[in-house]
Amino acid sequence: MMECTPLVYRGRPIRMECLRPGSGGGAEDYRIQIKNVADGAILAELAQGYGLASAISVDDRIFVYASRAIFTPGRPGNGWNDVTVFWSDDLRTWNQQVAVPHAPEETILNTSVCPSPDGYVMACEITHPAYVPFTITFARSANLLDWSRVPDAVFAPDRYAACPCLRYSNGFYQMLYLEHRPDPRRFETYLARSSDLKQWDLSPRNPILAADGDEGCNNSDPDLVEYDGKVYLYYATGDQLTWGNLQRAVFHGSLSEFYRWAFG
Repeated sequence: MMECTPLVYRGRPIRMECLRPGSGGGAEDYRIQIKNVADGAILAELAQGYGLASAISVDDRIFVYASRAIFTPGRPGNGWNDVTVFWSDDLRTWNQQVAVPHAPEETILNTSVCPSPDGYVMACEITHPAYVPFTITFARSANLLDWSRVPDAVFAPDRYAACPCLRYSNGFYQMLYLEHRPDPRRFETYLARSSDLKQWDLSPRNPILAADGDEGCNNSDPDLVEYDGKVYLYYATGDQLTWGNLQRAVFHGSLSEFYRWAFG
């Protein structure tokens, strides 16, 4: 298990999880599952051949956004293209359609979706020859199904910026993401905010998460949810090469209070 999204669905905490091999494998080895947090019961399995997913719950409907894994015979490793949305009202019957097609020479990896004042916004981690890998771009939607790219909205085209977790709070788009700190070799979770998806300010409290103890060199793939007066932030640890683990941090306050603290 790697990427996950914690959600509140019909009043209870659940978690979407991405399952895949550490390396290699075929489409049958890649899938997404949804679990009940309280007892670990699997509520749904879907999206064989997809991964790097995020999810959102709106009006008792679950939307899962996943990138399609590409398997090329005779070539090591796998690639990722497109973002497909899977949605369900009961966690049993799922519909799907391509939400964000990849552009020529582009790979779309991790995503994150949140409500905004005028619909919904998706952050997309991409690779493209025009930018330093990895870079974050954005798309908008009125209905969570049909998406259009936001022109000239590119976050950190000149440096490594990956694994976005986007929310709208306190009048700003607030985005947790992964910074590569080259000396020493560390991967840390940072926070930035913007009013227009184009101009961004970094939190003075960065890094929000930095590996410590037995967490290796990596704190990546953040995602969070507010539940019962607290913020639960899930993230991955590891060495970015051979092993990883899932951890959870708790902020004792609301999501709005968390963002105010981060920029205080």
